[in-house]
Parts: sequence; structure tokens; C-alpha cells
Amino acid sequence: MTKEELRGLTKEEISRRIREGVKAVIEEVLEEEMTEHLAAGYRERTPTRRGERNGHYTRSLITPVGKIEQLHVPRDREGTFLTEVFERYKRLTPKA
Repeated sequence: MTKEELRGLTKEEISRRIREGVKAVIEEVLEEEMTEHLAAGYRERTPTRRGERNGHYTRSLITPVGKIEQLHVPRDREGTFLTEVFERYKRLTPKA
């Protein structure tokens, strides 16, 4: 992208492109974490494999660059995959 093209973009367009880039990177990291968790790549059959993929679920994530919508988070059949990219939702218990 040239400097002239970059100058022609609005702040909202720039923010949207940054969010798209961040989303792509986070989704790639999530897939790599799942591959490490299962000890096997997508559709790879190995003797050390520790489970099966079971699609994705979507969630939103608030980041310093804004809210990222429809983030695809992989899941495994046993439900044991926990990502280090973001914390699980925590329920606050009322203090007595």
C-alpha cells in the first residue's frame, strides 16, 4: 500500500483493517494451540494423537484496537482445550 493510498483511508477504515489483521493472527495462534494440545495437525493421524477436533465456536473479544467480532475458537470433542490467548469468562461471587 502506497503512502497516498494510506492517506486516503479514514480512521475507521484503518481501525477496521487493524482489527481484521489482529483477528487473523489470533485465530492462527488458536489453531496452533489446538494442534499442540492434540499433538497432531488437522486430519493428521499419529499414534501420539490425544483427541479430535470438534469444529469451532464464535465469540467476541475486546482488544486495545477495538472489539473483534466472530472470532473462531477451535474446540475438541472432549472439551479439554483451554486457550492461553484469552481468559475464560469468570463469574464473580458476591462477597458476604
